Amino acid sequence: MRVVPRRWHHETWICSIRGHVVPAADVARLRPEDASVGADLPDGTRICRCLRCDLWLRTRPPVGDEVRRDVLPPRDQLPRPRRGKPLEDAILLRLIAIDRGIHGVLFTLLAIALLVIKVNLAAIRSWAESLRDAIEGGVGDATRAGHARLTSELGSLLRLSGDELNVLLVTAIAYAVIESTEAVGLWRERRWAEYLTVIATAGFLPFEIRELLDRVTVLRVGALVVNLAILVYLVWAKRLFGLRGGAAALESRVDWDAILDDPVSRRTTPLKA
Repeated sequence: MRVVPRRWHHETWICSIRGHVVPAADVARLRPEDASVGADLPDGTRICRCLRCDLWLRTRPPVGDEVRRDVLPPRDQLPRPRRGKPLEDAILLRLIAIDRGIHGVLFTLLAIALLVIKVNLAAIRSWAESLRDAIEGGVGDATRAGHARLTSELGSLLRLSGDELNVLLVTAIAYAVIESTEAVGLWRERRWAEYLTVIATAGFLPFEIRELLDRVTVLRVGALVVNLAILVYLVWAKRLFGLRGGAAALESRVDWDAILDDPVSRRTTPLKA
Protein backbone atom coordinates (compact mmCIF):
# COMPACT_ATOMS: atom_id res chain seq x y z
CA MET A 1 0.00 0.00 0.00
CA ARG A 2 1.39 3.39 -1.03
CA VAL A 3 1.12 6.31 1.38
CA VAL A 4 1.84 8.91 -1.32
CA PRO A 5 0.59 9.42 -4.91
CA ARG A 6 2.11 7.07 -7.48
CA ARG A 7 3.81 9.86 -9.43
CA TRP A 8 5.35 11.37 -6.32
CA HIS A 9 9.08 10.81 -6.00
CA HIS A 10 10.67 11.38 -2.61
CA GLU A 11 14.10 11.60 -4.21
CA THR A 12 13.16 14.55 -6.43
CA TRP A 13 11.56 16.35 -3.49
CA ILE A 14 14.60 15.88 -1.25
CA CYS A 15 16.96 16.96 -4.03
CA SER A 16 14.90 20.14 -4.46
CA ILE A 17 15.60 20.89 -0.78
CA ARG A 18 19.12 19.59 -0.24
CA GLY A 19 20.50 19.71 -3.76
CA HIS A 20 21.57 16.95 -6.11
CA VAL A 21 24.30 14.42 -5.39
CA VAL A 22 26.50 14.60 -8.50
CA PRO A 23 30.01 13.30 -7.81
CA ALA A 24 30.93 13.62 -11.51
CA ALA A 25 30.43 17.40 -11.46
CA ASP A 26 33.67 18.30 -9.68
CA VAL A 27 36.29 15.92 -11.11
CA ALA A 28 38.83 17.04 -13.69
CA ARG A 29 38.20 14.22 -16.14
CA LEU A 30 35.80 11.36 -16.65
CA ARG A 31 36.88 7.94 -17.84
CA PRO A 32 34.90 5.45 -19.96
CA GLU A 33 34.19 3.36 -16.86
CA ASP A 34 32.48 6.40 -15.30
CA ALA A 35 29.72 6.42 -17.93
CA SER A 36 27.06 5.39 -15.41
CA VAL A 37 27.53 8.60 -13.41
CA GLY A 38 28.82 11.13 -15.92
CA ALA A 39 30.21 11.80 -19.37
CA ASP A 40 31.90 14.62 -21.27
CA LEU A 41 30.10 15.52 -24.50
CA PRO A 42 31.66 16.57 -27.82
CA ASP A 43 30.23 20.10 -27.45
CA GLY A 44 32.42 20.68 -24.38
CA THR A 45 29.66 20.24 -21.81
CA ARG A 46 29.27 17.47 -19.27
CA ILE A 47 26.28 15.47 -18.07
CA CYS A 48 26.30 14.25 -14.48
CA ARG A 49 23.96 11.81 -12.85
CA CYS A 50 22.39 12.55 -9.49
CA LEU A 51 22.79 9.42 -7.42
CA ARG A 52 19.65 10.21 -5.41
CA CYS A 53 16.98 11.11 -8.00
CA ASP A 54 18.67 9.72 -11.18
CA LEU A 55 18.36 13.04 -13.01
CA TRP A 56 21.11 13.81 -15.49
CA LEU A 57 22.26 17.42 -15.20
CA ARG A 58 24.09 19.32 -17.90
CA THR A 59 26.98 21.51 -16.78
CA ARG A 60 30.48 22.39 -17.84
CA PRO A 61 33.64 20.63 -16.66
CA PRO A 62 35.12 22.27 -13.56
CA VAL A 63 38.15 24.53 -13.80
CA GLY A 64 40.65 25.85 -11.30
CA ASP A 65 39.49 25.69 -7.71
CA GLU A 66 36.26 23.99 -8.78
CA VAL A 67 38.17 20.74 -9.27
CA ARG A 68 38.07 18.64 -6.13
CA ARG A 69 39.81 15.53 -7.48
CA ASP A 70 41.35 14.31 -10.69
CA VAL A 71 39.07 11.30 -11.26
CA LEU A 72 36.16 9.63 -9.55
CA PRO A 73 36.94 7.22 -6.69
CA PRO A 74 36.17 3.50 -7.00
CA ARG A 75 32.50 2.59 -7.21
CA ASP A 76 32.32 1.41 -3.59
CA GLN A 77 33.55 4.83 -2.43
CA LEU A 78 31.01 6.91 -4.34
CA PRO A 79 28.40 8.80 -2.29
CA ARG A 80 25.38 6.64 -1.53
CA PRO A 81 22.49 8.96 -0.64
CA ARG A 82 19.34 7.37 0.64
CA ARG A 83 16.75 6.58 -1.96
CA GLY A 84 13.78 4.29 -2.39
CA LYS A 85 12.34 2.67 0.72
CA PRO A 86 15.08 3.86 3.13
CA LEU A 87 14.42 7.46 2.09
CA GLU A 88 10.66 7.03 2.46
CA ASP A 89 11.16 5.56 5.94
CA ALA A 90 13.38 8.50 6.93
CA ILE A 91 10.72 10.99 5.81
CA LEU A 92 7.97 9.15 7.69
CA LEU A 93 10.13 9.01 10.82
CA ARG A 94 10.56 12.79 10.64
CA LEU A 95 6.78 13.22 10.35
CA ILE A 96 6.24 10.98 13.39
CA ALA A 97 8.91 12.98 15.23
CA ILE A 98 7.00 16.19 14.49
CA ASP A 99 3.80 14.58 15.78
CA ARG A 100 5.56 13.52 18.97
CA GLY A 101 7.14 16.95 19.31
CA ILE A 102 3.70 18.57 19.19
CA HIS A 103 2.51 16.13 21.87
CA GLY A 104 5.53 17.00 23.99
CA VAL A 105 4.73 20.72 23.76
CA LEU A 106 1.06 20.14 24.63
CA PHE A 107 1.90 17.98 27.65
CA THR A 108 4.44 20.58 28.76
CA LEU A 109 1.79 23.32 28.59
CA LEU A 110 -0.60 21.05 30.49
CA ALA A 111 2.02 20.47 33.19
CA ILE A 112 2.59 24.23 33.50
CA ALA A 113 -1.17 24.82 33.80
CA LEU A 114 -1.49 22.12 36.46
CA LEU A 115 1.43 23.61 38.38
CA VAL A 116 -0.23 27.03 38.31
CA ILE A 117 -3.47 25.48 39.56
CA LYS A 118 -1.61 23.64 42.32
CA VAL A 119 0.11 26.80 43.53
CA ASN A 120 -3.13 28.81 43.44
CA LEU A 121 -5.54 26.00 44.37
CA ALA A 122 -7.06 27.80 47.37
CA ALA A 123 -7.75 30.98 45.41
CA ILE A 124 -9.15 29.03 42.45
CA ARG A 125 -11.47 27.06 44.74
CA SER A 126 -12.72 30.29 46.29
CA TRP A 127 -13.32 31.78 42.85
CA ALA A 128 -15.09 28.62 41.60
CA GLU A 129 -17.32 28.49 44.68
CA SER A 130 -18.28 32.15 44.30
CA LEU A 131 -19.04 31.68 40.62
CA ARG A 132 -21.15 28.59 41.27
CA ASP A 133 -23.12 30.34 43.99
CA ALA A 134 -23.71 33.30 41.69
CA ILE A 135 -24.98 31.02 38.92
CA GLU A 136 -27.24 29.00 41.21
CA GLY A 137 -28.62 31.99 43.11
CA GLY A 138 -28.90 34.63 40.44
CA VAL A 139 -30.82 32.89 37.63
CA GLY A 140 -34.22 31.29 37.26
CA ASP A 141 -34.95 27.62 36.88
CA ALA A 142 -35.05 27.72 33.08
CA THR A 143 -31.73 29.54 32.80
CA ARG A 144 -30.14 27.42 35.51
CA ALA A 145 -30.83 24.31 33.43
CA GLY A 146 -28.83 25.83 30.60
CA HIS A 147 -25.87 26.36 32.96
CA ALA A 148 -25.94 22.81 34.32
CA ARG A 149 -22.76 21.82 32.47
CA LEU A 150 -20.82 24.83 33.77
CA THR A 151 -22.07 24.21 37.31
CA SER A 152 -21.05 20.56 37.07
CA GLU A 153 -17.53 21.51 35.91
CA LEU A 154 -17.17 24.01 38.74
CA GLY A 155 -18.26 21.30 41.20
CA SER A 156 -15.58 18.97 39.80
CA LEU A 157 -13.00 21.72 40.27
CA LEU A 158 -14.09 22.22 43.87
CA ARG A 159 -13.81 18.49 44.54
CA LEU A 160 -10.30 18.32 43.10
CA SER A 161 -7.90 17.34 45.87
CA GLY A 162 -4.22 18.10 46.18
CA ASP A 163 -3.33 14.42 45.80
CA GLU A 164 -5.30 14.10 42.56
CA LEU A 165 -3.61 17.23 41.27
CA ASN A 166 -0.20 15.78 42.10
CA VAL A 167 -0.99 12.61 40.15
CA LEU A 168 -2.11 14.63 37.12
CA LEU A 169 0.96 16.86 37.34
CA VAL A 170 3.40 13.95 37.55
CA THR A 171 1.62 12.19 34.67
CA ALA A 172 1.75 15.29 32.48
CA ILE A 173 5.46 15.81 33.21
CA ALA A 174 6.22 12.13 32.51
CA TYR A 175 4.42 12.21 29.16
CA ALA A 176 6.04 15.53 28.24
CA VAL A 177 9.48 14.00 28.84
CA ILE A 178 8.64 10.76 27.03
CA GLU A 179 7.07 12.44 23.98
CA SER A 180 9.90 14.97 23.71
CA THR A 181 12.51 12.20 23.98
CA GLU A 182 10.70 10.24 21.27
CA ALA A 183 10.66 13.32 19.04
CA VAL A 184 14.40 13.96 19.37
CA GLY A 185 15.30 10.28 18.97
CA LEU A 186 13.07 9.75 15.94
CA TRP A 187 14.32 12.93 14.26
CA ARG A 188 17.85 11.60 14.68
CA GLU A 189 16.65 8.17 13.50
CA ARG A 190 17.73 6.25 16.57
CA ARG A 191 16.61 2.65 16.81
CA TRP A 192 15.90 2.92 20.54
CA ALA A 193 13.48 5.78 19.85
CA GLU A 194 11.44 3.53 17.57
CA TYR A 195 11.08 0.98 20.36
CA LEU A 196 10.26 3.71 22.88
CA THR A 197 7.58 5.12 20.58
CA VAL A 198 5.98 1.71 20.08
CA ILE A 199 5.94 0.92 23.81
CA ALA A 200 4.65 4.37 24.80
CA THR A 201 2.00 4.39 22.06
CA ALA A 202 0.79 0.91 22.95
CA GLY A 203 0.64 1.87 26.62
CA PHE A 204 -1.46 4.93 25.87
CA LEU A 205 -3.98 3.13 23.63
CA PRO A 206 -6.16 1.77 26.51
CA PHE A 207 -6.69 5.32 27.79
CA GLU A 208 -7.62 6.52 24.30
CA ILE A 209 -10.08 3.65 23.85
CA ARG A 210 -11.67 4.33 27.23
CA GLU A 211 -12.05 8.02 26.38
CA LEU A 212 -13.59 7.04 23.05
CA LEU A 213 -16.08 4.73 24.77
CA ASP A 214 -17.12 7.58 27.07
CA ARG A 215 -17.74 9.99 24.20
CA VAL A 216 -17.04 9.67 20.48
CA THR A 217 -15.54 12.77 18.85
CA VAL A 218 -13.75 13.33 15.57
CA LEU A 219 -10.59 14.39 17.42
CA ARG A 220 -10.51 11.25 19.58
CA VAL A 221 -11.18 8.95 16.62
CA GLY A 222 -8.50 10.71 14.58
CA ALA A 223 -5.95 10.47 17.40
CA LEU A 224 -6.64 6.74 17.82
CA VAL A 225 -6.33 6.07 14.09
CA VAL A 226 -3.06 8.03 13.84
CA ASN A 227 -1.51 6.25 16.84
CA LEU A 228 -2.58 2.83 15.54
CA ALA A 229 -1.10 3.64 12.13
CA ILE A 230 2.19 4.76 13.74
CA LEU A 231 2.30 1.62 15.87
CA VAL A 232 1.70 -0.73 12.94
CA TYR A 233 4.09 1.13 10.66
CA LEU A 234 6.99 1.12 13.12
CA VAL A 235 6.61 -2.55 14.03
CA TRP A 236 6.11 -3.74 10.45
CA ALA A 237 8.18 -1.40 8.26
CA LYS A 238 11.03 -0.87 10.73
CA ARG A 239 11.10 -4.60 11.59
CA LEU A 240 11.06 -4.12 15.34
CA PHE A 241 11.23 -7.01 17.82
CA GLY A 242 12.92 -9.18 15.18
CA LEU A 243 9.94 -9.06 12.82
CA ARG A 244 10.68 -9.76 9.15
CA GLY A 245 14.38 -10.31 9.79
CA GLY A 246 14.89 -7.47 12.24
CA ALA A 247 17.41 -4.64 11.88
CA ALA A 248 19.79 -6.74 9.78
CA ALA A 249 17.24 -6.87 6.96
CA LEU A 250 17.17 -3.07 6.79
CA GLU A 251 20.81 -2.82 5.78
CA SER A 252 20.53 -4.42 2.35
CA ARG A 253 17.42 -2.88 0.80
CA VAL A 254 19.22 -0.88 -1.91
CA ASP A 255 21.28 -2.72 -4.54
CA TRP A 256 23.81 -0.07 -5.49
CA ASP A 257 25.60 -2.34 -7.93
CA ALA A 258 22.40 -2.70 -9.92
CA ILE A 259 21.71 1.04 -9.72
CA LEU A 260 25.19 1.97 -10.97
CA ASP A 261 25.05 -0.67 -13.71
CA ASP A 262 21.82 0.88 -15.02
CA PRO A 263 22.21 4.58 -15.78
CA VAL A 264 18.43 4.86 -16.47
CA SER A 265 17.06 7.43 -18.90
CA ARG A 266 19.44 10.25 -19.64
CA ARG A 267 17.09 13.16 -19.00
CA THR A 268 19.17 16.30 -18.80
CA THR A 269 18.64 19.71 -17.26
CA PRO A 270 21.04 22.63 -16.85
CA LEU A 271 22.93 22.65 -13.57
CA LYS A 272 22.77 26.13 -12.05
CA ALA A 273 25.98 27.57 -10.68
